[in-house]
Amino acid sequence: MAGDYQYMVDWLNGLGYEPDTRMAGKVAEYSGWYTAKNSWYSYSESRNFDTFKIDRETLNPAAMVAQAWADLLMNEKLVISSDDEGMTNVIADHLGDFGVSQADFVTDSFALGTGGWAIGASNVSDDGMVNPDAEIVIESHGTPEVMPLTWSDNDCTQCAFASRVEVGGRDYNRCQAHVLVDGTYHIVTQLFDVKTNAKVTVESVIPDFDTRSTHPTFALVRPAIPNTHYEHCAMGVSVFERGISAVKVTDEALTSLLTHLRVSRPKMFVSETMIKKHTEKNANGDNVTIYSALGEADDIVFRMSPGEEHEKPMTVVQPEMRIAENEQAVNAGLKMLSITCGLGDNYWQWDHKGGLKTATEVVSDSSMLARTLRKHQNALGKSITRLVRGVAGVCRGVCGRSVDPEATVTIDFDDSIITDTQTEKQLMLNEISAGIVPAWKYLTTFYGMSKEEAMEAVSEGEVIDTGF
Repeated sequence: MAGDYQYMVDWLNGLGYEPDTRMAGKVAEYSGWYTAKNSWYSYSESRNFDTFKIDRETLNPAAMVAQAWADLLMNEKLVISSDDEGMTNVIADHLGDFGVSQADFVTDSFALGTGGWAIGASNVSDDGMVNPDAEIVIESHGTPEVMPLTWSDNDCTQCAFASRVEVGGRDYNRCQAHVLVDGTYHIVTQLFDVKTNAKVTVESVIPDFDTRSTHPTFALVRPAIPNTHYEHCAMGVSVFERGISAVKVTDEALTSLLTHLRVSRPKMFVSETMIKKHTEKNANGDNVTIYSALGEADDIVFRMSPGEEHEKPMTVVQPEMRIAENEQAVNAGLKMLSITCGLGDNYWQWDHKGGLKTATEVVSDSSMLARTLRKHQNALGKSITRLVRGVAGVCRGVCGRSVDPEATVTIDFDDSIITDTQTEKQLMLNEISAGIVPAWKYLTTFYGMSKEEAMEAVSEGEVIDTGF
């Protein structure tokens, strides 16, 4: 995006494109909340003629939201499949363990609003010949590295991506534009010097590579939240866009809790006559009195000057801790955060005994969570499907593989957070015991077996033991 990559934007302008960089300012704001590093968390207060730096405490609520959605969407239970053999082989070769390997990328993309998967190829030449040994790779690009070139309300047809690469033992900044030329996608590459940002030509880098694929060679990842900042914008908004106030409430409450814990430590006001002291000379040769009450340094022991002792040589003050009130405030912030970010009204809960609990412990059903999860699944599923088809298209065009990019692609997400799988298992086992459902059905439903495999493992008349 504009800013650090302005020299890349200038290069793209020279090619006739105008990258969409309108969201750069909002992305910087999202980053401040995501990392808990902005002027709200660290600020200054002036008192009299002194200025004091103050830092708020944080549970990193914004990061919690992005992480929560990534955990629900991208995990080991994500399944990408196809009933086409060629497509199945492409998926196995290039998208194995995709749910786990791309989880952190989706976290960052949902936090900052947009991410991009871009398909690349190495061990290739520009002679137009098919190369079965070409290496097809999927690269992940964070929000600041994504520069849409042409787009509509619902799609981005051409896009550029920034990255740092090593070529021939040297580091370069790289901009790759995935653009349509005469009906097929080309990857146009330009390297830049990391210090001067000057354009660099390296012989081993193909400046204009034709993938010979009509399918997009990239896919953008965005939360299923409308961008209300700009019309017709290819970039998305943060998944915690509507929860900034809740982020403030949560961390203000946490700061109050820790402040009360600090100021509620016992205070001992001790008569000067009870504190051991001695006199020594300082660097200027002046006599100074040194008190041995080391507690004064950590706000526990305070010396009372003569005349302040009255009748008591020592007084202990114990301020109220107000743990319960502050815990209620933290939970109020977490509840607001959960609601405003689509996770339902009880996704997190703070307990002074058990700490911070998440959905698997405190929520078994939430219609808001289910609805929002479906929206994000639909949006992310479309992006993954587009990526799979793009990889298949490049594999066919560059490597000559026998694969139909238009073959069926199925994306199955983990829905266990909104479905009670254990209850469903018990219900089916009861139906099997009653003779309503055949035993093999249990294995096809919950263990992914085919009907033939399940019938071979369990005879038709056998009832599975329900005592699990």
